[in-house]
Amino acid sequence: MTSPLDDAVNGSPSRASGGSPPGARGLTDQGVYLVARGLLVRYPGTDPAAHPALALDELKLAPGQSVALVGESGSGKTTALRALLGVVRPSAGTVEFGGVALERLRGAAARAFRRAVQPIQQDVDGALDPRQSIGSAIEEGQRAGGGAPRDAAAVVERLLDEVGLPAALARRHPHEVSGGQRQRAVIARALAVGPRLLLLDEPTSGLDATVQVRILELIERLRDERGLGLLLVSHNLGAVARLCEETIVLYRGEVVERGGTRALLNAPRHPYTAALRRSVPEIGVPFRVPLRPSPDAAEADSQTGCRFAPRCPHAVAPACGLPQALLPIERGSERVVRCVRAPELGALDPLA
Repeated sequence: MTSPLDDAVNGSPSRASGGSPPGARGLTDQGVYLVARGLLVRYPGTDPAAHPALALDELKLAPGQSVALVGESGSGKTTALRALLGVVRPSAGTVEFGGVALERLRGAAARAFRRAVQPIQQDVDGALDPRQSIGSAIEEGQRAGGGAPRDAAAVVERLLDEVGLPAALARRHPHEVSGGQRQRAVIARALAVGPRLLLLDEPTSGLDATVQVRILELIERLRDERGLGLLLVSHNLGAVARLCEETIVLYRGEVVERGGTRALLNAPRHPYTAALRRSVPEIGVPFRVPLRPSPDAAEADSQTGCRFAPRCPHAVAPACGLPQALLPIERGSERVVRCVRAPELGALDPLA
């Protein structure tokens, strides 16, 4: 009996590379997933007494699943994504692919991981080589996925069509197309490898509102048609609500709330989640700044209890000055919150 990782390593080329459909590959759904456990990330040179850049108890992602990481800038979202890709090595804990820690992957196993897990980065301009045509960039991905060179032209044309671009764009360079077209080209290149999981870092950042909607429609369609797993890092709660079943809310590197997206956004249980929800402008609702200013780094690192307490309208002493555990909102619930006052406060009005 082979292990999930054996199946991944021995899988045949993907449909995007001119091979069989993903469902027919040895790269099975049971084997292609990421699991982070007890993840702790500290960047070199930081004060050992300071809070870590990221403390993530657990995150699981498999094909067909969609998870969002939300929070302000500096909350640890991109650090989490980089750790899941193996770009940042955790100080403690593990990230596993198919049951094997990333740092132990070698040879064919490492190549299987890079094919199965593809990032879509925030900086679209930096994601494409300005000296390389869009078609050449996609061909490069097709070769990395094990595709035959003779199939390259047909694969490029098919992938461009799949992401809503005309075949003629294959001859153009990144500076010759619009921002929305560049983002679609980046997605096509990722698909050329034949991934099962996409890790998306602000995929609509810097795009016009109408273009954002079209990119979200594209990602949603690809998720459904290809059965892809998605990890979405985003400030756009509308995108999160549309694409993701589960949402993890991060504040200063730690999880403060996690649960089903609809329930979490409609009835937040942590004051920070409620503040994020209120920060989204609503037609007919007067806008107000929902939070006190963030404390400086030194003050934040001195917090021994709730990290959000200096900004929280519900903070009380001494309870909020004590370490806060991530606990279910009720017995047996998968919805968890890091707030000692959550049982007392109940569901918070996201628009109050």
